[in-house]
Formats: sequence, structure tokens, C-alpha cells
Amino acid sequence: MKFPFYIALRYLFSPKKHSAINIISLICAIGVCVGTLALVCILSVYNGFQELIGGTFSQLDPDLRISLVEGKTFDCQQPALAEIRQFAVVDNTSAVLEENAVVKCGERQTWLTVKGVDNNYKDMMVTNRLMKDGRFVLQDGERQFGVLGLTLAIKLDASLYVPNPLELYAPLHDAKIEISNPESAFNQENIFMAGIYSAEQEEVDGKYMFVTLAEAQKLFGYTPNDCSAFEVKLKQGTDIEATKNAIAEKLGNHFKVEDKKEQHQEFYRMLKVEKWISFLILTFILLIAVFNVTGSLSMLIIEKKNDINTLRNLGATNSTVGNIFLLEGWFVTAIGAVLGVLIGVTLCLVQQQWGIIALGTEEEAGMFLTNAYPVKVQVYDILVILFTVLLLGLLVAWIPTRILRTSK
Repeated sequence: MKFPFYIALRYLFSPKKHSAINIISLICAIGVCVGTLALVCILSVYNGFQELIGGTFSQLDPDLRISLVEGKTFDCQQPALAEIRQFAVVDNTSAVLEENAVVKCGERQTWLTVKGVDNNYKDMMVTNRLMKDGRFVLQDGERQFGVLGLTLAIKLDASLYVPNPLELYAPLHDAKIEISNPESAFNQENIFMAGIYSAEQEEVDGKYMFVTLAEAQKLFGYTPNDCSAFEVKLKQGTDIEATKNAIAEKLGNHFKVEDKKEQHQEFYRMLKVEKWISFLILTFILLIAVFNVTGSLSMLIIEKKNDINTLRNLGATNSTVGNIFLLEGWFVTAIGAVLGVLIGVTLCLVQQQWGIIALGTEEEAGMFLTNAYPVKVQVYDILVILFTVLLLGLLVAWIPTRILRTSK
């Protein structure tokens, strides 16, 4: 392969007799470069959005979340959970109970998820960072309070400065509806608002209302030891994967232990599908640019007809001659691919550092999580892009050279 490699390099960098071949080869390389650059930038933007939104989720999500594989609630005072609290790497824990309910404020009402939490939750999540108005206070003596998401507060037109409480209506989990008295299957509680939080993510802000664990258990008709999940905060620098496996082993097959990404598995799966669908679409567009190599290579074969005869007279086989032009066409693709990756990575790093391309107009500044498109370059993506482009270049270059391999 050394001889074909040497001849292909000479053909690539030596001047051709017809300038049209030079121009077509240059256009091919530029097309491949632009296509590769687009792939690098698009995939990096998807990575940036995934990291940005994932960081927003993490403000309300525990490091690890323990729940049942089958079933809704379990005993939060069982010995296995008490042992997990004593793990050296565990910083804090909180038993929680989540159920859907209807909330009514004046004439407005909507569905929400009531999240009952114990006294450890406030310290575990550093909830003060999320508060937009009021305080994260869920109980003051005998009085029960709730903390509402910003989107929910806007939807209900709820305010901390209106003395009327929120009305919560929840179906009792073990009650049967009586035709003569259907209201007996529902429980109703009045909750005063103590604060409004915002995780700067509409899905989260429009979903949760926080109350005490005891209030949630009372609202939904559960016992004082019932919870739907057990949330764990780990100390800084802890190996999350190893700790997750250790907890899962202690709890057995009836429980599942999820890290932050697994808690939003559907979101990450959707983003990944969108990312690789975009990759496929751009790859098909790139394939059109790569196919120009076929025309350039065919013209070069015609121009080098006398050289081909000379090589054959010197003993070169058809396979050797074919490899020369195969490498020639592949080199054009490789040059475009490498330049595209270098330029693409450079643009992404510039965007990451200075945020040149804004996410919206100047008037819309502050309305988004970030003012500029987020980007994150991943080595895995770069390797996949290079492999794909170089493979396409090799396959396309093989088309015109197959004639040389079979000719006599």
C-alpha cells in the first residue's frame, strides 16, 4: 500500500493539466468541509442544551432517588433506609410523598403534583436559592403552609398578599366512590401560601406544590410512615455510580435507585433522538457534497490515462492502480473533513467563551436561561463525525475506481 499512497499524494499536490479538475477537487473539499463543520456545530449545540437544562433540573433533583419498582408507597422507617442514612458518603436524606391533586384559588383551578417533604428537605436542596417571593416555610406551629411554583402561581393568579388559602382536593387512595355521596371519596384541605419558587424551567415550575410530609399523608389518606420516594444527597466528591450500586444491593430487587439523569430519562432520550436524527439529515446532505468526488476522480482518471498504461507496463496490477485513485479521492474527503472539524471546534469554543451568537434579540435578553446558544464539544461526537465522513469518502471514491480493477 506504500506505493499507491506515494503516487496518490503526488497526484493530489501536483498541478493538473486542466484547471477544471483543480477547481472541482477544491469545490469537493470545501463542500465536505462545510458539511462537517455543520455536523460539529449542530451536535455541540444539542450537547450544550442538554447540559444547560440538565443543570436546571438538578436544582430540585436529589443525587439519588429511591422508589419502588412496582407499587406506590413504602415504609420510610424500615431498617434498610435507616442504614443508608448512616453511610459515610450520605450528607442528608428526605422521605417524600408525591400525588396529583386539584388546586383551586378563587375561581381558577388546575391540576398539580403535591410533594410532601420532611424537615430535612429544606437543608438538603438549599431551597432558598429558588425562592422568588416569600420563604420556604411549610409549617409554623399548627398552621400548614405550601410553596407554589411560579408558573402555577401565574396560572392561578395566586399571591402571597391575598389572605385567602388555596383549596386542595385529592382522591383518597383506598376509597370507593359512593353514588349517593361521591364527595366522600375525596379529601379537601386549605393551605396558605408561604412562598413562590422558580427553577427557571416551566415544566418544573408548573408542576409542584411543596407541603409537609404529614400534610400530604393526611390529604391523600396515607399512614404516617408512608412515602413514595426516599431522596438522598451525597457529599461532594462522592462516586455516585458506586454509591448507587451499593444502595441498590442493600435494598434488593423491589427498589430502584436513580441518579439525576435517570430521574429524567424520557427527556434525555428525546433530546438524544433529536440529536441523532439531525445528524442523519445533515449526513445525507453531506453525502451529496461527497458524491462530487466521483466526478473529480473520473476526470482525473481520464487525464492520467497514459500514466495508467505506463504503470501497468511497469508491472502494476489493476488493484494497485485502483488503490492509487481510491486514495486520491479519499484524500480530498479527508482534507475537507479535518478542516471542517478544526473550524467547527474553533467556532464552538469561541461561542462557548464569548457567546457571539445570541439566542434571541436584545429586547428578549433575560427571557431565556441563557442569552447565547450553549455549546459543548464532545470527543465522542468528533470521532463519530470523522468516521462517518471518511467512510462516505471511501465508499464514494470506490465507485469510479472499480472500473480500473476489472479492466484489462
